[in-house]
Amino acid sequence: MSLRLWIALLWVATIGVLIGCSSSKPAEPAAAPAAAPAPAASGTAAAPTAAPAAVAPAAPQAVDPNRPETKWIGTIPYDVFFDQPLTVAGDATPVGGSTANPAMAENTPKPEATASETPATPPAAAAAGGKANWAQVIPIDVALEAVKVARSEMNANLTGIPKYNAGMDSIRLNAALMGMLAVIVSEHSEPSNWKEKAKYVRDLNYEILGKATEKGSGPFKATQELFEQITGMLDGGPPPEKPADDSKPYVEVADRADMMKIIDKAMNDLKANIGDPKRMKDQADAVNRQFAVMAALGTMMLDSTYEYADNPEYTGYTNDFINGAKAGIEAVKADKFDEFQGALNKMNNSCNECHPKFRGQDNG
Repeated sequence: MSLRLWIALLWVATIGVLIGCSSSKPAEPAAAPAAAPAPAASGTAAAPTAAPAAVAPAAPQAVDPNRPETKWIGTIPYDVFFDQPLTVAGDATPVGGSTANPAMAENTPKPEATASETPATPPAAAAAGGKANWAQVIPIDVALEAVKVARSEMNANLTGIPKYNAGMDSIRLNAALMGMLAVIVSEHSEPSNWKEKAKYVRDLNYEILGKATEKGSGPFKATQELFEQITGMLDGGPPPEKPADDSKPYVEVADRADMMKIIDKAMNDLKANIGDPKRMKDQADAVNRQFAVMAALGTMMLDSTYEYADNPEYTGYTNDFINGAKAGIEAVKADKFDEFQGALNKMNNSCNECHPKFRGQDNG
């Protein structure tokens, strides 16, 4: 081949490469590199042939010969990557009922349970007028027996000035309890021999709370006079000739701080004196009376006239206390000492959890 022919072929090939590189049409992938153009026949000019725009890289080779169908990026199988990673990352839809991000769920504050979500067992169904159904809380004979016990303790402390001075706190506590029980007797559905006089018993005991505040003969005589009027009515005598409201708001005649002192005294007595199954059985009536009185006082604390009575947490603790007292009564009836202790623990725990949150200046 002459030198002039080779120069012509080189010029044609150069022009073809330049045209291919400047083309805006995407290059079609080729399965294999194009073969070099065959030299033209001797004495014939070769036809211009466009060179491929770009040579596509060869398909990635399978790393695992047993998985030839899998695409690979280096040594990592392609199918471990999401096709749309940002879309997938932003999708918080739970899968299979679980939370998409457990750590986020643990750190997300949970809404406080509402009263309907944490139902508290009511101590008793409300009777007509919105008052508690006292027959379901404390039987009338148990309430009357509790009045007799309080009366007996007050009488022992009013036999003279020295006894009065030493037992002034006990006198006040028993007067408070008798006044509260008088409220219950006046509202109780079961009959009693002094139910119509209960409002006077309530008021006279409340007066004692104002008189038995100092030591000495003057406060002693004033307290003794009021106590004699009370015992006279309980024994069948007439009420005093002064007016008395048929009913008063609980908060005006039943101080919650006094309730807590009465409950504390009863709880300590049960813990100290009922230490084994035999003792519990021998003292069954007295133990059940104390449980019933505590359940009744807890029920009074739920009255709307008291602060926090509309707070679900407060009512929850109070209902736990009431239900513990009722469980204690059932444990004594069934002669199950372990359950008796469990009931006391439940009541004690409800008090310990409630007081730091709701115990105010009234110590209630």
